[in-house]
Amino acid sequence: MKHFEFEYGAGTMGADLPDSTDVFIPGETVKDPDFIPEDQLEAAYLKSIRNPIGMKPVTELVHKGSKVVFVVPDRVKGGEQKTSHRKLSIHYLLNELYSAGVEKKDILLIISNGLHPRSTEKDAKAIFGEELFNDFWYSGQIISHDSEDSENMVDLGTTWRGDPVVMNKYVFEADLPILIGHVQGNPYGGYSGGYKHSATGITNWRCIASHHVPSVMHREDFTPVNNGSLMRKKFDEISMHMEEKMG
Repeated sequence: MKHFEFEYGAGTMGADLPDSTDVFIPGETVKDPDFIPEDQLEAAYLKSIRNPIGMKPVTELVHKGSKVVFVVPDRVKGGEQKTSHRKLSIHYLLNELYSAGVEKKDILLIISNGLHPRSTEKDAKAIFGEELFNDFWYSGQIISHDSEDSENMVDLGTTWRGDPVVMNKYVFEADLPILIGHVQGNPYGGYSGGYKHSATGITNWRCIASHHVPSVMHREDFTPVNNGSLMRKKFDEISMHMEEKMG
């Protein structure tokens, strides 16, 4: 038997498995792709932010008085290290927004926990880091999505397939919503990030019940790390419906 320690919550869980078990260790079994050295991250971020694909830079989308909402995943998605994508991208995007005239008071940070437990103060500090947390928490500008708060949800009807679309009101009403996540192979819906983020993180149980159910997940086309399953299509359709209604 072989003993393994699997990541579980904030720690690990051990298990003894047969010697014949195939073992895949990220970064070891298959080498990770080259990474950007830490001292080059700022330049890489600014190049990306200022040269987006298929849209104008954020500085051309906002002005003084614009309401901007950042949406980031909860702790389930990790990313709590100093150089995490959410921490760095928000930092550099804020500088771009401020340079275009956006005021700090018009910025809101939302943790998109979907139907997960709402994030606590401790969670928020881990997610955003000390600097961002101190800048926005005490002024009430960091909140956790509340899928049961009907007053702060907007019912947008249904997709052509009939799936309900109910989304966070703050995101719907923002002049510029910015969703920050990551694209990674995922057993639920092919991959994390993209339209999956908005279709699950800022909606309610009615919307989520249209895709996180056995009739969608237990199908022959439900293969991890793909973009052609019914579940993935539902994510795309729900989020595209949001975009259409937001204008």
